[in-house]
Amino acid sequence: MQCYQYLAAVTVVANAFEAFPEIRHKLPLNAIADWMAENNIDPEDLVFASASEVRTKIAILIQQNQPHIRIAA
Repeated sequence: MQCYQYLAAVTVVANAFEAFPEIRHKLPLNAIADWMAENNIDPEDLVFASASEVRTKIAILIQQNQPHIRIAA
């Protein structure tokens, strides 16, 4: 069951990344999962969060530390 929750959380984050104009193409799920691990994002916290809550959390992380997502993509 945890695998499905983890996949759901990574998918939610992937969908949230697509809302940002800085990210011009779809990122691979493994790059997103690695980014989540580097930024200590707990997948269990995202499974039941709304899309706007996830986008807000990601926007804050992007503004704070400018993750190196482009290198992974």
